Amino acid sequence: MDKQLEEDLKQIKAVYKITFDSPEGQKVLADLKSAYYHRGSYTKNDSHETSYREGQRSVLIRIINLMKEDKNV
Repeated sequence: MDKQLEEDLKQIKAVYKITFDSPEGQKVLADLKSAYYHRGSYTKNDSHETSYREGQRSVLIRIINLMKEDKNV
């Protein structure tokens, strides 16, 4: 990975961690998980709704993944 991209990723991970590790951030993250992560994306007979729900879920997955400690960065 390019050194600049690696540094940018390291910085954005730090910002996400600061934001969501606070008590308020933990409450927001818990709310997002209950609303978009722990429910299924699939909606019978409605591929558009399924896609919409999966898009919501993917944003939360990105937040969770960015907050994970990465031993390689």
